[in-house]
Amino acid sequence: MSTVSAFEAKTRFGELLERVARGEEIVITRHEKPVARLVPEGRQSLEQVRAAVAGLRELQRQISVRTRGRAKLSSTEVRAALEEGRP
Repeated sequence: MSTVSAFEAKTRFGELLERVARGEEIVITRHEKPVARLVPEGRQSLEQVRAAVAGLRELQRQISVRTRGRAKLSSTEVRAALEEGRP
């Protein structure tokens, strides 16, 4: 991830867009403080993906703890439960 000043971003905007299009993230600063981030459209940050995976793993762990010792549902029981919840 690169950092550029607001003035530099203004003068080299086209070049920065090309870099972002190739997958790079660029932070724009004003008075050495981050104020904006240029990121490729439609891509999630690695931190977001890791947080989502961690959340799913925690949910899986919680389900495992809550269902310990219980019989697993058959596919027929799952379908019946789904149909029951539909209007």
